[in-house]
Amino acid sequence: MAIFQSGIITRRRLLPVDGSASQPITLVSAPAGYGKTTLLRQWCPEAGPVIRLDPAEINDQWQLWHQVSEALSLSVVTLIIDDLHLLERDRGTGPLRDALRRASGSRRLVIATRSDPILALHEARLAGKVMEIRADELAFDEDETRLFLAANHVSVTPEQEHALWCYTEGWPAGLRLSTTPLSHGAHSEEAFAHLLQGDTAVGSYLMGQALAYTADDLREFLLQTSVSEFLDAELADQLTGRSDSALLLERAHVQPGFLHRYSEQRWPYRYHPMFRALLLAELMRSSPGEIRRLSALAAQWFARHGEHVRAAPLAVQGQSWDALADSVLAGACVALASGDWSWVRNAFGRLPEVQFNAYLSMRLASILLKIGTGARNEAMGSIAAICNGLPAAKTKLEAEVLSFLEAWLWAERGETDEAIHILGIDSSPDSTPVSLAASDGLRSASHQLHATCLFVEGPTDTVDAVLNESGDGNAESYPNLQLGDLEIRAWTAVVAGDLRLARHYLNRASALLDREGARGVPEHAATTWSAWQWLEMETGEHGPTQPDDAGDSKARSAFPQPIRQALETITDARQRLIRDDDWRGCALVLDDMIAAHPRLRQWPTTGSLWTITRVEAHLAAAEFSQALDLAMNSPSGFNEAMRNQSYLWAWVMQRTALEPRAGVLGMDPELLISDLPLESALLPGRSEALRVRVLLSAASLAFRAAMPDRASHYLRLALQTSEAHGWRRPYAETAAAITPVLEAERRRISSRGEHVIELLAYLRRQPVHRAELPDPLSVRELEILQYLPTPLDQRELCSALFISRNTLKTHLRSTYRKLGVQTRREAVLRAERLGIL
Repeated sequence: MAIFQSGIITRRRLLPVDGSASQPITLVSAPAGYGKTTLLRQWCPEAGPVIRLDPAEINDQWQLWHQVSEALSLSVVTLIIDDLHLLERDRGTGPLRDALRRASGSRRLVIATRSDPILALHEARLAGKVMEIRADELAFDEDETRLFLAANHVSVTPEQEHALWCYTEGWPAGLRLSTTPLSHGAHSEEAFAHLLQGDTAVGSYLMGQALAYTADDLREFLLQTSVSEFLDAELADQLTGRSDSALLLERAHVQPGFLHRYSEQRWPYRYHPMFRALLLAELMRSSPGEIRRLSALAAQWFARHGEHVRAAPLAVQGQSWDALADSVLAGACVALASGDWSWVRNAFGRLPEVQFNAYLSMRLASILLKIGTGARNEAMGSIAAICNGLPAAKTKLEAEVLSFLEAWLWAERGETDEAIHILGIDSSPDSTPVSLAASDGLRSASHQLHATCLFVEGPTDTVDAVLNESGDGNAESYPNLQLGDLEIRAWTAVVAGDLRLARHYLNRASALLDREGARGVPEHAATTWSAWQWLEMETGEHGPTQPDDAGDSKARSAFPQPIRQALETITDARQRLIRDDDWRGCALVLDDMIAAHPRLRQWPTTGSLWTITRVEAHLAAAEFSQALDLAMNSPSGFNEAMRNQSYLWAWVMQRTALEPRAGVLGMDPELLISDLPLESALLPGRSEALRVRVLLSAASLAFRAAMPDRASHYLRLALQTSEAHGWRRPYAETAAAITPVLEAERRRISSRGEHVIELLAYLRRQPVHRAELPDPLSVRELEILQYLPTPLDQRELCSALFISRNTLKTHLRSTYRKLGVQTRREAVLRAERLGIL
């Protein structure tokens, strides 16, 4: 907590400055203007006399050390030595070491200095006797900055207040000198902007206090290295032509002290922004041409070491346009993964227009920007133009980007096999190091593109392997990148029929969108919404509300446009069939899609989804021969498709056998499935969606053939996968046939009894769409209708259905009325003609 008294900010968090009894020595070490002397004046020890000594007031060092010795002879004392840095180091080391050794719990020693007396302090530090207060603790925090500005009647906005704190880094003297014009009423935006560009008062103070005691060689070193905010010894050697920069950097850190050290970071030294502004102003005054040369050197250095963000402003300052072009391309590769293109857009504006076409890196970065912002057609035209010109890549990154763009172009044209071939080739011409962040970003985008192409070309079990490889190689995973991975994985699970896994990925994607969408980080992945719709159709569960941009053609998706459009179109067609009972509209949409893009049916995944949906439309229209032909002639370019085809063929034949209108009666339920691996779920390359449908149809056929045990066996296998994945649509497709099987299963002792009851309740809630009947039969009425051809009388029917005689009569009267008949026999004949039985 800080308070304002008599024009001074008192910071209670720093008081008291004395340590514990085991730490009798307090070292207050910071550069000029950090309030060391002010802090010591505010502090009052709890006991004993206080003696303050200042070398600036005592010219004779022998006399100073004599007074130190006398003070430490007292039994209880607190001795404060201010401005210790003014003493000559060689002459003062011995007496200071003796004073430090005499410090104890009752004899406390407080030292304020701009540079550490390292040799003298070494022994005391090893013994753990020193408590240290440094610039980081002495700097104002944001609350103290706010109090200081208010106390000095400086009126600024919260944004300006934060900018001041960042610019000064809490340096008290810098804050006071910088805000002096504002406290005199100069509150305009122009005055504030001028303040952040540097101030003569601050420069004069630093020149007098910070650089006055700096040796000439160190001063020259500081001027030459000031073009870069961040430094290490190697970069400093490059800028100065020296070989001892490591030593000079450490000297500058100690004195004058405005060079911060971060030993654990890539760039271990960083200039205080106000001190660097002074150095740059002095360099501009003395050697204006040096700033351009040194900036260009620093820009090329940062670009070679993968620091594109730091290289770009230096490249502009040094007019090193090749370094700027390389930096912009690296930034564009990072943006491919992050989805944030603001830095790239700003960097484009720094390059003179006449220089744009001179650098391949800038042209490639421009294309990546178009891809990342949804300008697909423009990007395709630009890639085609570059590929036709066969440009020679000069760097490893340029070669990798050219390879990626060529693969992306093939994928957007629907030639995914060509894209897979290109992505599998190492196009790098050399081993020149590139930015790790840029390399990771481009690699992630390439892996996602590769995964989407494998998704449609197959086999789908390789998709997760490619995405896992991308995730393992990245130190940082951006929300946009995660969303793309989840989108691809969710659709891969949907195609495999693994609804539990698809639901897991979609829930993670929704949570990510909720968390990051408010900050505008990721745009909505369009096909993720389509995957939710597919899941809803199969399970009856309601996913999240459809976002406003789900239908936007520019909404972000990891899939190339042909794949994305195929998934969305098939999903829309299936919704027409299931939600609206519009088999004609469904068939028209699917047929038009294949007529326009025949290749979509050749892809195993989209071809499988298209075929299943088209077969459902044929069955809904009672076009059984067309459904059988489609199942028999389904494309089988891969073993995966052939395995699914056997499931598909069995399912269509079973559904045909369950329909009296098809004319296929008395089919052996074991005939089509004897060689199918129905006992195991989620086998690689086989669709669980087809497996559950085959099981339910087999159970219905077995029940109709008076094989109740076989029917129960198949049903229990279906119930097992239904409990895991939430299947509902397969039951609704054969509601009339599967309901008696479920009723029979309900009477058995089974661990899945509750699940059976839930399914029966679900089926009773579903509408029955029959165009021939103006008033469709309910599920319960359809269930009773299945028993009418049997020899069971009404009493036996009531026992089988677990209903009373009055309830049965009510349902029969309603059924007869809807069918337009009077008797049980007429109801059976009418139902057979309509295809209900």
